[in-house]
Formats: sequence, C-alpha cells, structure tokens
Amino acid sequence: MRTSAIAALTAAALFMPLPLVATEATAQVAVAQEPAAQVPAASIADPTGAQDSTGVTADNAASLEDVINQDATPTSREQAPNTDTCPNQISPTPARTTSEALAPGTTTPTPLPVAAVPAGGAALASCGVVAPAEFQLPENLTASAWMVFDIDSGEILSTKDPHGRYRPASIIKALLGLVAIEELDPTKIVTGTYEAANIEGSRVGVGEGGQYTVDQLLHGLLLASGNDAAYLLAQDLGGDEITLQKVNALAQELGTQDTYAATYSGLDAAGMSTSAYDMSLIYQHAWQNSKFAEIIGTEYIDFPGWGENEGFQVWNDNSLFMNDPDGIGGKTGYTDDANHTFVGGLDRNGRRLAAVILDTTIDKGRAWEQARTLIDASLIIPQGGGVGQLGTQQQEQATTLPAPTTTATAAAETPDSQSSTSINIAKVAIPLAAIALLVIAAVLWTFRKRR
Repeated sequence: MRTSAIAALTAAALFMPLPLVATEATAQVAVAQEPAAQVPAASIADPTGAQDSTGVTADNAASLEDVINQDATPTSREQAPNTDTCPNQISPTPARTTSEALAPGTTTPTPLPVAAVPAGGAALASCGVVAPAEFQLPENLTASAWMVFDIDSGEILSTKDPHGRYRPASIIKALLGLVAIEELDPTKIVTGTYEAANIEGSRVGVGEGGQYTVDQLLHGLLLASGNDAAYLLAQDLGGDEITLQKVNALAQELGTQDTYAATYSGLDAAGMSTSAYDMSLIYQHAWQNSKFAEIIGTEYIDFPGWGENEGFQVWNDNSLFMNDPDGIGGKTGYTDDANHTFVGGLDRNGRRLAAVILDTTIDKGRAWEQARTLIDASLIIPQGGGVGQLGTQQQEQATTLPAPTTTATAAAETPDSQSSTSINIAKVAIPLAAIALLVIAAVLWTFRKRR
C-alpha cells in the first residue's frame, strides 16, 4: 500500500488565500473531490489511507467547519438508481442547487441530439446493466452509471446506463490536461494571479505573484484537481472562451456523443453533460498519452510557494492509486449536483482495466472502492467476451461512406479488367460471325442452283 503525507497539505493550506465574501455563489468554494462534511478531521493526517484522502485538499484542510455548513446536503442512497427506463437519455436530472442558474439574458444550451446508433455497439442502447452472464454485480454500488473497460484494447467489459447523461465534475479536467499537454511548453513559467488564487472550488495552492511551470500546473490540475491551476492553464491557452472551444472540439474529435463541457474545470454550469461511455473513451485516449499517464501515476510533487510562503508537497488525491499497489492513476470529482464521480485504473497481472463512475454516493463505499470492486468483478470476463468496443461507432460510420468516383473509375481501368472485357466481347462476336458466313453461303448456293 502506498503511504501518503497528507498532513503536509494541512500546513500548506494555512497559506491558501480564502474567498473574501461568503455568498450563496461561493457556498461551494471549499467543496473538494469528496465532501468534507463527511470526512473526519482526523483523516487530514491519516497516512494509512483508511479514510478517503480525496476529501482533503490544500484548499479545504484549514476550513472543514465552513464546508460542513454548505447549503446542499450530500445525496444519500440505499441502492443504485434504476435507470432501465432511460431517465437521463436527453440531459442530467435538474440541479439541486443554484449552480446552473443563468445570467440575465442567457438561455440553457440545447441538449445534444441523441444518436440513432449508440457508440460502442448495439448492446449499449440499453440503459440498465449490460454485462456477460458470468459477471456478478457488486453489492456496494450506489452509482447511477458506470463502465469498466480495457485500457489497451478499448473493449467494454461491463456497464450501466452507458449513454445516460450526467454531470462529470472534475473528471472532465482530463480534456483540459490533454489540450495543455499538446499545446503548451511544459517548461514555460506562468505567474499566479489574484483571480486564480481566489478561484471557486478546489485549489492546489497557487498564490498571486507565484512562479509556476506549465508542468507543475498540470500536476496541480490532475493530482489535486486545482481549479486555480486550471484557470492559469486556460489563460495561457487563449482565455476561458477559447479554452472551452478547444476542450469541446477535442471531445468531438474523439467521438463522444453525450459530452458538452460548460466549464473546463468541472464546476457545474447550465448544459454540462457527459456519459460513462464518453468518459471511458476520453480516458482510454488519455492513458495512451505518455505525459498524461505519467502525471496521474505520480504520488506527489514539490510545489512552489510564493512571496514569503514556503513551498509544499502536492499529493495524488486518487485513493485507488494510493491504496492499491496495482493502481495506475485516474481522476476524482465531486460537486453538490454531480455527486461523486471517479475514474481509476488497475494493472492486474498485466491486464489494465479502468472504471468510470458517475453520480454515486458513499453510503456503501467510497467511489474508489466501488471502482475497485467493479474492476475485480469484471476480471472474470475473458478478452473478447465483453459487451462492446470503445470507438466502434466512428468505424461503422466510415464504412457507410460512398467511395469517391475517381477512385472507382481508376480501379475499373486496370489491365486485368481490360483483358476480361476483351474475352467477353470475343465470346459474343465469334458465334455471330459464324452465323453471318452461313447465311452468305446459303445465298450463294441458292443463286448458283437457279442458274
């Protein structure tokens, strides 16, 4: 079991800038990847991982009492919701808080169209549990939707409500991370700003005037789910609007059907949507990126301080990675309206499987524990025995496109086809010539006889 030094975050949190005004809009400021209202204070310095460390970040460690008084009570469930009737086919359930309140003069984005052919295969048209007969559903699940897939082959082993639409929370940060890895120089120095240091949501600990490399911000984004790091990366990518365009363009490029990022950080906003299938597709792609895989497979990094504040350590908040020796990383997420979301991967004897979980509670187990039981329950499914394949919908569409006329014409004019045409003409011409000669001979014989 990996050991962690989460106590270091407590000291670091003492230097975190806090919001200047506590209003309804900032009620979720300290909500981390696990609601701190359910994280005992003792877990801040718990090196054993017995408590889920994802509830404690550099942002909330110094203000747990404030978080406990947040306006939305965490969702509680006795069992996973029944999704057989596809209640989330078009959009997520209505928000419980004001997180998706619209500014004057704006309207809620139109939901994405529901695809006639579900990506991943015909079986994924179902909204209930889809799995082979040998799969045994774990008892600790309270998630509305989930999927287990093979990271290397893209095979979907088991799933529930694969294309149901839910809020992603911070697991959507994978898209921003991938865009930043592709476009930004990892050694570039970025200066912290007041806006970043006082951003809404979970923070890694950026300070106004602090100096950070893009690589350090990427680690802060993916290890500690820092919205402050997300903000600085987005400004370097061209600003909020341009970054959102890039994030959504990447999602479409990968072949998602249910994903619209209303924010690049995962904070809830009108129109935010994803699905277990889409998140599996995104993270399967992300794991193929060596830099992304390296970052989410990191235990901790040293993070710079700013001004007179000393640097501190930033630890990976993914408890599946930290508590299971086979862990290979992933991402955590939580908001009041998304509930818990999670992505985590395990390398079990060379077979790399990952689980995506959406809209779950922690009544019967933490999100990472639910992910682990799903992965282990899916190990019994042999390779090739799954229920679908990530990315297959794109391939099916490609095969239905008509071939270009020029290509077809060129293919018809090959030497072999010319030879075949000559043989066919000969088969018709020779008999006709023979008949013509017989007719001529008959006419001549008749003419000679009359003479």
